[in-house]
Amino acid sequence: MVRFRPYTGSGDDGSTYNPAMRSRVPKDHVLVELSGTLDEAVSAVGLARSFLPEKFEDVDSELSTIQRMLFAAVTTLQSRGSRVLVGEGDVRWLESVAENRMEDVQLFVVPSGHPASTALHVARAAVRRLERTAVKASREEDLDQPVAIKLLNRASSALFALAVHVNRRTGSMEEIWKP
Repeated sequence: MVRFRPYTGSGDDGSTYNPAMRSRVPKDHVLVELSGTLDEAVSAVGLARSFLPEKFEDVDSELSTIQRMLFAAVTTLQSRGSRVLVGEGDVRWLESVAENRMEDVQLFVVPSGHPASTALHVARAAVRRLERTAVKASREEDLDQPVAIKLLNRASSALFALAVHVNRRTGSMEEIWKP
């Protein structure tokens, strides 16, 4: 049996291969940062999924779709539009998730309540960071893919709505921030 090594050692000099640029680049290059931030975001969504109670298959399915959409949006950006994997229909789907899952809540909440809900807030924050990184990469690398950026924006809104929904459905409540 051939064992896979989880490291190559080729990045020990602070560089890595970037498929979008087809070359080695510094690990702090904005496109490498975009890939790393994507990894954080989809991992955070996966963590939230692992905390979902049984009988939340509908929410789990939506979160799985969101993870795949995040991958597709970043791939669209990094390919400079040669592989457009997201469209306005995906944006509309995220808007429908946000609208259908949103419960009555004030806008400024202190993430708390059920562990899955709190983890969804962490995922939402990671997706917001992914969006900021994508905007920066779009500007610095001339990645003109506005639908991909829009999708990232809507994904974080959907995650907020799902966090609130999970709290309501489990009988938990988040704290409301009051100045």
